[in-house]
Amino acid sequence: MAEFLTVGMGKLKVARSPAVLAVYGIGSCVAVAMYDYVLKIGGIAHVMLPEMLEPNQDCGCPGKCAESGVKYLLELLEKKGSEKKNISVKIVGGSEMFSPSEDFEKTVGYDNICSVKSVLQKLNLKLTAEDIGGNKGRSIEFDLQSGIIKVSFLGEEIREI
Repeated sequence: MAEFLTVGMGKLKVARSPAVLAVYGIGSCVAVAMYDYVLKIGGIAHVMLPEMLEPNQDCGCPGKCAESGVKYLLELLEKKGSEKKNISVKIVGGSEMFSPSEDFEKTVGYDNICSVKSVLQKLNLKLTAEDIGGNKGRSIEFDLQSGIIKVSFLGEEIREI
């Protein structure tokens, strides 16, 4: 039976198959899931912020901000033997959870998405799937046996990415 491991806001977790990593209630945050399909290990960074307000400020925990979260998650996987060429990335979240603003491009969710994608590009990591934006919260279960992420919205059918 697979062990379920929950990843809280601003946190990171890495595990090996047959574990399942879960994140519940993803709103404007972005869950960055990395998966080594050869070793069947993966991890999630539950990114809360696009960046720190003050340059060079410590985020407090490495998963909290896009750049530190994505970089640290990659480091953890590499320490377990992963090679960048075998890692695929999927992202989920970045919703606008509050009253609609006049400009979607001025929301934390949108900024989180842009920051995560920018860091992935800098690190030459391939983004293979995404379920982002909108105005509803999501929950995910990341099966490390298959690499499939089940995305659920309250009252809607589960989809897989």
